[in-house]
Amino acid sequence: MVKRLRESGFTDIQAEAVTVAVQEAGTTDLSHLTTKDNLKAVEAALKADLSALRVELKDEIKATAAETKADILRWVFGAMAAQTALIVGLVKLLGH
Repeated sequence: MVKRLRESGFTDIQAEAVTVAVQEAGTTDLSHLTTKDNLKAVEAALKADLSALRVELKDEIKATAAETKADILRWVFGAMAAQTALIVGLVKLLGH
């Protein structure tokens, strides 16, 4: 086991420590440990999720910006109409 760990990149101290820990635990079944392939699969899934989230967030921001723009335009035109009505009313009132 020490040899395998060394071949996979562990230092001598690390390989020996892992081997001792496994022996003390009374098992040599390491199938429950994560492998590089497992980590790569999780990384790929996370990248895909992040990419989808970016697209979703961009769409949501665009929709919110469009709604805000429409709200602002309604307020501006409403204020302009009220202002025009006020001016017309004042002109009529002051003109008589």
